[in-house]
Amino acid sequence: MIRIFKRIRAKKDLHLNLLNKRTYFINSQCIIFLAISNYFKFNRGIKKMELFSIKNIDDQKDFIAYSNGLFFERLKLVSFMLIFTYPGFLFADLILLNKVTVQEYRWVLASIHLTGFLLSIIFLLIYYFNKSAPKGFIIHNYTVLFLFIGATASINSQLLNGNIYAYIIILLGVSVIFPIQPGKLLIYFCSNHIYFLIGLFFMHPDNFSLITKMINSTGAAVISYTIAFMFYRLRKRDFDNRCKLRKNAESFRRLFHMNPYPLILTNLQNDEILLINHQAIDYYHLHNQDMTEIDGKFLFANPNEKQTILKMLDEHQSIKNFELEYQVSPDLKKWAMLSLELVEYLDQPCILIGVTDITNLKIKEEELLKHASFDELTSVMNRRSGMDLMEKKIHGPYQQEFIVCYIDINGLKTVNDNFGHAVGDDLIKTSCDVINRNIEPADVLFRLGGDEFIIIFFGKTKEKAEEIWENIKRDFHMFNLSGQKPYNLSASHGFSYYKPGTHTTVEEILDEADQTMYEEKVSRQGITSS
Repeated sequence: MIRIFKRIRAKKDLHLNLLNKRTYFINSQCIIFLAISNYFKFNRGIKKMELFSIKNIDDQKDFIAYSNGLFFERLKLVSFMLIFTYPGFLFADLILLNKVTVQEYRWVLASIHLTGFLLSIIFLLIYYFNKSAPKGFIIHNYTVLFLFIGATASINSQLLNGNIYAYIIILLGVSVIFPIQPGKLLIYFCSNHIYFLIGLFFMHPDNFSLITKMINSTGAAVISYTIAFMFYRLRKRDFDNRCKLRKNAESFRRLFHMNPYPLILTNLQNDEILLINHQAIDYYHLHNQDMTEIDGKFLFANPNEKQTILKMLDEHQSIKNFELEYQVSPDLKKWAMLSLELVEYLDQPCILIGVTDITNLKIKEEELLKHASFDELTSVMNRRSGMDLMEKKIHGPYQQEFIVCYIDINGLKTVNDNFGHAVGDDLIKTSCDVINRNIEPADVLFRLGGDEFIIIFFGKTKEKAEEIWENIKRDFHMFNLSGQKPYNLSASHGFSYYKPGTHTTVEEILDEADQTMYEEKVSRQGITSS
């Protein structure tokens, strides 16, 4: 080939201007091809292959396997680009360069383009139809072939325009696109560069430009190798970091599932449940549910509650001891105390939710509240709770009109003296039962003390309250006629009224009702004595 080049050197100056135009077209196609390849490399190939072979990574062999897989993916993209751009190269070889008289140049250039096209087809056949092919062997051979093609194309260009663009483009392309071990790449670069320099020497035996091209090409080779080495180091470091992250994620998952308390990890953006341990599945009764169809929304009773929590997380990064009530099933309610924290998991913003079952604590709390707020004998509200309620309705932010009925159960002392305190307690309890049957759910009955009780009527007129009291008296009379107990039911009562804006106190309202009750009692005693 070198002899042919020597014989036709004398003809190259005649065609230099014409070929410069044709060569610029071809080189521009190469540059476009490399730009597209790099685009696909960074936006598609690397995204796919950087997740390739991340499992079971422990030593250098795994990284080599990862790099080989990445090389194959990128070489696939390069092969597609060469196949898609070959019609343009063929058009240049047959049409744009048809006036070039240096036929050897045309045939060598066409052979290079055809070789790249055929190599691409062969690789794609191997990629799709021979998965068991040895990747290392294919990678090294294709790297050598690409470098050889680039060097040969630039040596061929010395016949006419004398540029070495093709060689530099291939050097940079190989160093940037293909992940190759630096040691082997150094051997490939050195061997190929020696071949390239020998070719240049025979093309320029007496030309001063030979020295310049040798220096420039050597500098390009050194820079390309440096870029490849740096990319390799960065890729290895990134790979090691991913390994550490994977191991940390595995350790996190193990600790997550070993935790004796319910834990849930959800994606912050879409509420997807990323992790949930068995304790959480048991707590929320999710055994028979498809976990892929459940998201973290079930943790919150309503969207407003969730938005409140997200706002608090955004401000404080964590929330401690947030209490929620869950309706797990139609017949089962549970209370949970949540601890929430914003965390990063697999490069995603997530919410780590720790759940503590406080249902038993809440039940005991309700029992204590009941003991503290309700009368043990009658199960109605006690004095403290009733007085607090009236205080809120009078002086609270939501004042409300109401009517107070002061009740005094008659005959308790007589029943206690004649039948004992157990029967007296039964008298009190029976009287409360009758009263409760006649008042509405919105009304409140509480025990003021001993045989004195208070009814608070909400949203009723004086006439309606009087009507309800008449119904209570009627039921008392019906009970007495039945003769079920050794005592009779009767009571004295008195009313007082409150309207929002009135300057008064709970004691004044009760005193007023007590006074009217006392007047009725005195009147009843007068009638009885007469």
